[in-house]
Amino acid sequence: MKALTKRELVRNPALVSHLKPGESLEIKDGDSTLTVARRKKHLLSAEQMEAELDKLAAKCPPLDCQAVLDDLRS
Repeated sequence: MKALTKRELVRNPALVSHLKPGESLEIKDGDSTLTVARRKKHLLSAEQMEAELDKLAAKCPPLDCQAVLDDLRS
């Protein structure tokens, strides 16, 4: 974990924006510290994506797509 002072952050704020996923930065300001972290990217497989979509679709009522299209066309 990198450590910065508040002064260094004010002079060069790009240091925080260039954190890579999974990295964190500790900003010291007197007695207190602030930890800034960039989360790791969580990549899903195709099966996991489909499972999440199925969970979302389970909460929705059934939908007749053809009826919706016909309604839009009229």
